[in-house]
Amino acid sequence: MKKFIYLVVLICSFGLAGCTSETESLFEGTSADRIEKELEEAKEVLVSAPNGWLMEYYPSSQLLYGGYNVLASFTEDGNVTISADIVDASQKATSFYKLKEQAGPVLTFDTYNEIFHFFAEPNSGIGATGTGMGGDYEFTVMSASNEEVVLKGKKTGNYIRMTPLQESVTWEAYLTSIAEAEALVKYSQFKYKVNGEEFVGTKSYRTLSFSYVKDGEKVTEIFSYIQTPTGLKFYTPITLGGGSVSELSYDATANVWKADGVELVPYITPASVFQGEGPWYLTYDDMGDFGKVYADKAMEMAATAYPNKTLEYLTIAPGSGAVSMVVGGEQGLLELNTTTVDENTISLTLTGMGDSKGVEFANAGLLYAVMPFAYFDPVTFKVEPDDIENPTKITLTEVGNTKNVIVVTNQETPFGYHE
Repeated sequence: MKKFIYLVVLICSFGLAGCTSETESLFEGTSADRIEKELEEAKEVLVSAPNGWLMEYYPSSQLLYGGYNVLASFTEDGNVTISADIVDASQKATSFYKLKEQAGPVLTFDTYNEIFHFFAEPNSGIGATGTGMGGDYEFTVMSASNEEVVLKGKKTGNYIRMTPLQESVTWEAYLTSIAEAEALVKYSQFKYKVNGEEFVGTKSYRTLSFSYVKDGEKVTEIFSYIQTPTGLKFYTPITLGGGSVSELSYDATANVWKADGVELVPYITPASVFQGEGPWYLTYDDMGDFGKVYADKAMEMAATAYPNKTLEYLTIAPGSGAVSMVVGGEQGLLELNTTTVDENTISLTLTGMGDSKGVEFANAGLLYAVMPFAYFDPVTFKVEPDDIENPTKITLTEVGNTKNVIVVTNQETPFGYHE
C-alpha cells in the first residue's frame, strides 16, 4: 500500500515537471510594456478634457493654507496651461508636464510655471522663508478616468482631486465666481452652530480653527477648505458637536453658510472687523504725532537708499498676514502675525520674515515707518471701527501708550508723506 502512495506522488511530480515548460505568464507583455501602457492611458485621460481640469490643490503637508482652485489643460505634445484663484482671473501660464514611472505613474510639472510653482516657491511671501507654502509639483497618479483623476502629492502626501471643467464655463468666468464667493467670507471669526452647541472659530487663509475645552483640556482643531462658487468644501469633514459636514453652502438672505442642521455664522467684533476687512491703508497724516516721528526717520533713511523716490503705499493686510510697502512702483512684503486678544483688542507682530524686496526696504530704513504699529515684540491696540457692519476707517490706540493713535482706512490711499 505504501509503495502505491509513493508511486502516485512520483507520477504527480513528473506530471508537474512536464507541465512547467507549458506554463504561461499571468500578465501580458513585459513589465516595461505594462508601464508604458499605464503612462499612455494616464496621458490619454489628461488630454481628454476639452475645457481642462479643475484641480482642488492643497499645498502644505499640514494643510496650513487651505485649498486652491487650479485650472489645468494638457496637450498631447507635453504642454500644460495653468490658471488659478491666486492670480487675476484672466491670467494664464503655459509650461511643460511629463508622465514618468516611479512605482506607478507620476505626473510632474517639470519646467517652471509662474502660477503653479508659486505654491512651491521657497520665498513666495507666504509661509516661512526657505519653505513658502510647501506645495507639490510632482504627484503620484492614484486613479485616472475621464470623470475624475486622483493625485497624491509626492512631498506633502495630500490628495488632489481633478474633475473636468464644464465646457459651457469659461476659465475666467469660473475664477471670477470664486473671487466673488470668497469676498463674502471676509470675516475673521465665525460661530459654528450644531446640535444646540456653538464653537467660535478663527479664519486664517482658507482654514477654520476651533478651540474648545474637553475633559478639562483645551483642544484646537483646524479644518482646511477650498472655496467653491457656492460655498466652502472641506478637505476632511468638520466633526464638531457630533456632526460631520463636508460642505457648506452660502445663504445670501441670512448671510450664513449652512448644511443640514449646521450653520456657520459671522461673529462680528471690532477685532474681527480689523482682521477680516482690509487691506488697511496708512497715511502720514493719520499716523499721529507719535507715529510721525518714526515715519520721518524712515523717510530720511530711505532717501539715501532710494533718491528721488518715496514710500507710495503702506498697508496692513491681516487676512494675508503681511505688511506691504510700495516704493518706486515696486512692492515689498513683511510677514505679519495678527492675534486677537479679546473682542476689542488685537496684537500685531512682525515675524522677521519677508520677501526679498520687503527685507530690502526694511533694511533701508523703512522698518521705522512700520514700528509704530508692528514690531518683533507684539504691539497691542484697542480697535474702534467707524461702522461695525461696513467699516471704512478704524482707529487703533496702543494699549499702555495713548500717544500712539493711528487711523487706517480700507479705501486705497497713498501714504502721502510731506515734510
